[in-house]
Amino acid sequence: MKETVIMNFSGVYAEEDFYRDKEHIWIDFTRMQGVNCYCTQEAEEEIKRQIAGCSPLGLHFLDSGNYHYLSKFWLDKLEQPCDLLVFDQHTDMQESAFFGLLSCGSWVKEVLDTNEKVRKICIVGPPKKAFAECAPEDLCRVTALCAEDLKEGKTETLEAFLREDPQVPLYVSVDKDLLCRQEARTNWDQGETPLSQLFALLDLAFSCRKSAGADICGEDPQDGSALPKEEDLRINERTNQALWEYFSEKF
Repeated sequence: MKETVIMNFSGVYAEEDFYRDKEHIWIDFTRMQGVNCYCTQEAEEEIKRQIAGCSPLGLHFLDSGNYHYLSKFWLDKLEQPCDLLVFDQHTDMQESAFFGLLSCGSWVKEVLDTNEKVRKICIVGPPKKAFAECAPEDLCRVTALCAEDLKEGKTETLEAFLREDPQVPLYVSVDKDLLCRQEARTNWDQGETPLSQLFALLDLAFSCRKSAGADICGEDPQDGSALPKEEDLRINERTNQALWEYFSEKF
């Protein structure tokens, strides 16, 4: 397996144990300013400096969904063309609400607009109404598998996306807010997908494509006001462990 990087922003990973008996690279960003939900230019430059020696082809833990924009930085490091498969309760394709800064809600749109190596994007999990709020010109470049179809087991759009260019590797980004609360506890509204269904979709993806790397976010730091409840920590820890073991078999 390629290297695994744990990016610790909120401090929540220090309360979990899923990584402690495994090889990993730990990067601490807990003192960094201008990074929660959005990223200033100064913070972006420092983050990119600290991950400069790390491979984008491995597995990256990104902390809570507030930092999902970090996926863009890993995608910027890829040297070969790839397609992007995102599992998320949200589209992350909105115009930035933070004075034009890169944010957790705008990073997919930023990738569409700025990264020529990312050829196509498929987003799995948001409800239909979330896709309806996206700009039509952006949606024409995105394959959408909405929550309603996912709940009914309709995966034809994902299958078509994966089989269109099977020689192109796939970067996978997982926000655990896609999952039901029995499988994950996040600081955003959540979907209803069981972990077993996510694994089935990933099996489908890797049966068609080779990996270009992956990342995982969706911890619940409660914005630093308090530590998550023990139950929340253990649920997220268990799911992180399962995801790490899954990706270790695919890379």
